Amino acid sequence: MNEKNESYAYFVIAGGFDPVDVTARVGVTPSQAWAKGDLAERTKQRRESSSWSLYSRLDRSATLESHVQDVLEQLDSNKADFRALSVEYGGVMELVGYFYDYYPGLFFNRRTVEHLAEYALSMDYDFYFWDKPEAPTPAEGGP
Repeated sequence: MNEKNESYAYFVIAGGFDPVDVTARVGVTPSQAWAKGDLAERTKQRRESSSWSLYSRLDRSATLESHVQDVLEQLDSNKADFRALSVEYGGVMELVGYFYDYYPGLFFNRRTVEHLAEYALSMDYDFYFWDKPEAPTPAEGGP
């Protein structure tokens, strides 16, 4: 298996709002947004709440810490409104990692933690660890 680790981060709020209004309020185009009642492409189910997300602009080979910094820099473009939205709708910094080779660990320096706190963000970590496949033994149907 020659898979490389991949990771990304994004800011997200969810709740009872019109995503178009959120975009107008912060003056930033979301990476992804939908309104309550919209049809989810993958599941074909109606969305139960609205969502507005802003993803890192970095390549997925960058560190999670770098992705978080990039998202925070985007939020800094309109600190007051992003903070207000985060407080109102329970803003979350989502971290996603697909680890094939190794787990690189995760470290946030004090400044990054303070920066996250400026936006009253919760943190959610979705990490997936993929084992390297090994040759099956004869008992498992191997040669």
